[in-house]
Amino acid sequence: MNAAMLEKANKAIRTFQYASFGVIDEGGYPSVSAISLQSPEHISELYFTTTMDSNKVKRLQENKKASINCYTSMDNISLVGDVEICSDEETKRKYWQAWVESGSDVYPGGVSDPNYCLIKFTTKRVSLWIDNEGAAFTLE
Repeated sequence: MNAAMLEKANKAIRTFQYASFGVIDEGGYPSVSAISLQSPEHISELYFTTTMDSNKVKRLQENKKASINCYTSMDNISLVGDVEICSDEETKRKYWQAWVESGSDVYPGGVSDPNYCLIKFTTKRVSLWIDNEGAAFTLE
């Protein structure tokens, strides 16, 4: 693992709000959607909000492997890893975003809404292009 590139990636991920999230669908094909990252701190573990009844959650219950890609016009962070669906109150409260309450009817029960959950993504493999330098490595 390239420690300098890992640090650059950890710094960069804190600036990203959105990413592309890929899962495997029922037919074995990749399915990609846009996600909003929830207060990312480092690339080894990321969280994002979704609904328990979403296609993402249904697909991830069948296959826990996924991929995340964050990019700007100059930098790219591609991650491959495993996911966990989190619906416990502590995690839900930690990552609750105030914007959800303002004008959104997605979670009418607020942070305790049974349809509100988070996807925890744990990185296994990293591919980066940051500051005109590339690197690929695993995290274990």
